[in-house]
Amino acid sequence: MSLFRGPGRAVALAVVAAAVLLRALDFGLVSESRLLVFDLEERLWPRSSDPARVAIVDIDEASLKQYGQWPWRRDQVAKLVRRIAKGHPRVLGIDIVFPEQDRLSPPEIARQLPDLPAPLVHGLAQLPPSERDLADAMRTVPTVLAIVPGRESTAPSSEPLHPAPIRQAGGDPTPFLMNYKSLLRSLPELDAAAEATGAIAAEPDDDGIVRRAALAVTHEGTIIPSFALEILRTAGAERSVVIDTGPFGVERIRIGGLAIPTDKRGRAMLHFAPRLARYISAADVLDPAFDPAELQSQIVLLGVAGLGIAELQETPLGLVQGVDIHAQLVESVLLEDLLQRPPYLDWVELALTLAAGLAAIWLLRYDRPIRAAAIALATVAALIGLELLLFRFTNLLFDGTYPALSLLAAFGVMLVATLRAAEQELRRHREATQRFEGELAAARAIQMGLLPHRFPAFPDHPEIDICARIEPARIVGGDLYDYLLIDRDRRLFFTIADVSGKGAPAALLMAATKEVMREAVLKFGVALDCILAEANQKTAVASTDLQTEGGVFVTTFVGVLDLGTGDISYASAGHDSPFILGSDRGLRQLTTEGGPPLGAADNFLYPVDQDRIAPGEVLLLFTDGVTEAQNSENALYGHNRLAKALAKAPTNDARNLVAAVIDDVRRFVGGAEQADDVTVLALRRANGAAG
Repeated sequence: MSLFRGPGRAVALAVVAAAVLLRALDFGLVSESRLLVFDLEERLWPRSSDPARVAIVDIDEASLKQYGQWPWRRDQVAKLVRRIAKGHPRVLGIDIVFPEQDRLSPPEIARQLPDLPAPLVHGLAQLPPSERDLADAMRTVPTVLAIVPGRESTAPSSEPLHPAPIRQAGGDPTPFLMNYKSLLRSLPELDAAAEATGAIAAEPDDDGIVRRAALAVTHEGTIIPSFALEILRTAGAERSVVIDTGPFGVERIRIGGLAIPTDKRGRAMLHFAPRLARYISAADVLDPAFDPAELQSQIVLLGVAGLGIAELQETPLGLVQGVDIHAQLVESVLLEDLLQRPPYLDWVELALTLAAGLAAIWLLRYDRPIRAAAIALATVAALIGLELLLFRFTNLLFDGTYPALSLLAAFGVMLVATLRAAEQELRRHREATQRFEGELAAARAIQMGLLPHRFPAFPDHPEIDICARIEPARIVGGDLYDYLLIDRDRRLFFTIADVSGKGAPAALLMAATKEVMREAVLKFGVALDCILAEANQKTAVASTDLQTEGGVFVTTFVGVLDLGTGDISYASAGHDSPFILGSDRGLRQLTTEGGPPLGAADNFLYPVDQDRIAPGEVLLLFTDGVTEAQNSENALYGHNRLAKALAKAPTNDARNLVAAVIDDVRRFVGGAEQADDVTVLALRRANGAAG
């Protein structure tokens, strides 16, 4: 279950699962978005046109202005067909349906106007109908007539269908082809004169844009080739059409050597070119000055584009006439430049959507957000780049945008969740730090409160000039100093100590050491060896109790000053020896054999040494926070610098001496962070004391 833990993973997994489900169901919004991306690609790289292959004779505004409004008399259409036939095109496709008798045909006029003079009515009735003239014209050129299929049921036609022979390879394509309930056909006489008839089935998608055209449809169980397919078959003088059907639907349709890729419903995906350049006005073709040889060996389509007559269709490249779509399809097939989208691409895109989403969840390192974003964007660019390359060079409609968007969605969820978790963790850390610093401040205040801090320390004893000061580091440490009068106020006990380590264990041992030392002084008086022995024993016990915190020990220097004689006895437990300054003898340092820090060795007998402080001399005690202070270049303050500072320091007042030492340390450290407590104690024997 640890794989599913982590900021945002559950939500990101839900996003990926939803993306995969939506892609599998391929709801309208998903499929329409994909088609819009394909439309954009088609506008970027439209197909190159080849006007030498397909020409469109257009009954346009100029033609209607010259020859009258539509519909024209059938004999006028027949005249146009004969002019085209003189050019010997490969095939003529008439994108017009003639389902009713021509109202201007002579027999039709006689039928509709029976009140005309009888001889005139009889004469008109004996004339050939204009449909016969048009049929005769159509027989002069291989002609394909259009059939318009419909979704609504109508009365069945009495005329049987005679579609081109369809051969089936593989399964039965009928369940996959688009089925229509009705057919709008031309008059039987015209159908019979045509070489072939084909269904016009270029229906728009749900968004109203025509992107595909059916190459075959069904009606009452009969497979009917499309108008464009019959034009191609007739132009190639092929006898039949072959439909290849696989387990998932129609795969391709073959005519002779042409293999036309389709979707599973037998629809070709057009690769549109800008509006075909080879439009010829019908008025120009009917003009005697026009040379029909311009149409030789071409595929010619005849359509109506007059204002308010032609039905415009929306394509990825804009509005076009219906006849233009047939021309685009025919030309794309001849140039083998149709778009393709094999069924396996759906599975590839589903797999990529899942893989990209899971990679965004488990493979990207969100502790390095900039690198993760760079990898995600590079992957998105690769997917979209692959889509564009496949379209540009293979006409393959691969959707890399949807997996890319799914990756971005999962990445966005993970990144936001990770940043939010990091922000919450930072907030918790800040709160913990603030609590910790508050606790440290409280501990520091308590710690400092345990030490004597009122100076002068003994107002009733002017012969004693003592001052001590601690400059604490940021972290609670364990420096301490203490002093008290003993032996009926004739002697002064003093000590300075440094507890190893930092934090709560050091602070606890500092407080314990101070109390242990005071109890030992009250118990043993001036017997420093006994005082240190007892303090060592009790410190060892306390240090053992703190082993889980890393173990601690205490360096200390203790002494007793005879206020009358100036004699001092002293002992050291691993602590630096103090300096004596302020006399003609110059600066000197007490010497002692000393012993290990308290708590470091059991049952150690600490040696006690003797010396004397003359009136006016000062005994300066310090911790290693002074000598081991570091500046920004990691240089140590050291004993030599301390000695030089003491040689110039004032000795007439203990407070001034302490301040001078601490100020010199501060100047040396500069802006570097203080790593340890700096503690200084000055004990001056005032002038005039008994000798």
